[in-house]
Amino acid sequence: MNQNTTLRVCTIALLVGVASCLTMVTAPADDVIYGAVNIVAREQGGQVIKASSEIRESRKGPVSAEWRKENLIDGKRVEGEIVPANSYGWATTTAPAVREPAWVVFGFAGNRQRLIGAVRIDPRTNDPRVIGRWVKNFTVEVSVIGAEGPWQRVSNFECINVARPQRFVLPAPTPAKYVRLLINSNHGSNARVGFGEFEVFEALVGDDELTKAIEGMESELARLRRFAAARAGAKAGNIGPPNIEDSLIAAKNGGSVIYTSSVALDEDDKELEQWGSQNLIDGLIATSADDPDHNSLGWSSNRKPTEDAPEMIAFAIPGEYGAVIDSAIIDTNTRDPWGMMRGAKHVELEVSTSEVDGPWTSLGVWTLPMEPARHWLQFAPMEARYVRVKVWSNFGSDRYVEFGEFGVFRHSVDVSVIGGIADSIDRSLVELKRYREGVLTETGPGE
Repeated sequence: MNQNTTLRVCTIALLVGVASCLTMVTAPADDVIYGAVNIVAREQGGQVIKASSEIRESRKGPVSAEWRKENLIDGKRVEGEIVPANSYGWATTTAPAVREPAWVVFGFAGNRQRLIGAVRIDPRTNDPRVIGRWVKNFTVEVSVIGAEGPWQRVSNFECINVARPQRFVLPAPTPAKYVRLLINSNHGSNARVGFGEFEVFEALVGDDELTKAIEGMESELARLRRFAAARAGAKAGNIGPPNIEDSLIAAKNGGSVIYTSSVALDEDDKELEQWGSQNLIDGLIATSADDPDHNSLGWSSNRKPTEDAPEMIAFAIPGEYGAVIDSAIIDTNTRDPWGMMRGAKHVELEVSTSEVDGPWTSLGVWTLPMEPARHWLQFAPMEARYVRVKVWSNFGSDRYVEFGEFGVFRHSVDVSVIGGIADSIDRSLVELKRYREGVLTETGPGE
C-alpha cells in the first residue's frame, strides 16, 4: 500500500468512525486507544442541546452571553487573569443537590452515534476557585435514542478544586448519541455551580496498525486546524471589515433567503414587501428618505422577539458545498424613525452543513449597541451551507425588531499552499460525509 492510499484509508477511517453496538463494549484497557479530537467541540459540529438553567441578565431577561451553556464547547478557556470576552463558562442559577442535580445535555455532529471512551472537564470559570462554585461530583449518562433519554448511567466522577482541565476515563467504551452530565455538588457554595469547558473523546478499540494510524491522523488533523485558525486570526488583525457587496449570501452572488419567521403586515394582514427579508441581501444600506440613493428599507418583523420565540431568518450559501465562513456583518440602519427602539440587540448566528432545517451549530451570541451602525462579527472558521440569524431581543419596542443588511464572509483567506489544501480537505469531507450517509455510492449519487 503506497503512501497516498494509506492517507486516503486513514482519512476515511477517521471520519466514518468505529462501529458500535447498543451496550458498553467489553475491551481490555490495553486494547483501547483514545482519540485526540474533542468530538463534542463546536468546531466539530457538537451541540449543547439543553441545560437545567442558565444565568440571565435580569430575572426575566435573556440568557447572559457570558454564562450561556454553549460556552462549554467553544474552546475558550479562563486562564488566570485572561478571561475570554463573552465566554466565562456555564453556570446555573442555584446550587446543585443529589436529589436535584444540575444537568447539561450534549450531542454530536449530525446527531450521530459515537463510541466514547473518555471525557475532560475544565472547571475554571470567571468565578474564583476559593468561593467553591466549581463542579465537584458528577455523573456521566448516555442515550442512543434521543436527547430526552432514556438514559444509561456510565459512571460517577469527582473533580478536584484545582485550576486545570481534568480527564476521566469511562469504565468501558460506550456508544452514545447524546451525553448528559448530572452535577451533584460543587465545592461548598450555596449560590450556584459551573465549569468552563467539556470535552468528549472517542474510543478506538484494538491495537492494530490502522487504529494507531487513526489516532495519529486525529492528532495531526487537530493540530493543522489550530494552526490554520491561528494564521487566519493573525491576518484578520491586519485588515478591516469586508465590503457588504462581497457577501457570500448577497443576492447578486447567488445567495437567497430560505426562511423568515415574520414580516411586518399592513392593515389587511398582508406582508409588506418593502419590509421583506430580501432587503437584507440586496447590498443596499438603508438611508434617510432625503438621500437620492435611498432605495432599501431593511427588514422588519411583525412581532417583538422573546426568549421563547426569537425572530429568525435563514440564508443559503450558493453552491453544492457551501463555504467556510469566519465573519459576518449586520447593519442595523433601517428607514424606520423608531429604528433605535426596534433595533436588534441580542443576536445569535448559527450554521448548518447538511439540511435547511438543521441541525444547527451556534457561532455565538452578540450584544449590539443601540446606535444604528454596521457591525462586524468575527468567529472561528466554520463550514456552512446555511446560515441562520436569531434575534432574541430589541431595545424596548413592544411591536417589532428590525435591521437593514446581513452578510457572511470568508475574510481571512489563507492563499498559501496550506490554505489551498485546507479548502480541498473541506470539500473532501463533505463528499465523505455524503458517502457515509449513502448519498454517494460506488456507482454514483443515489444509485
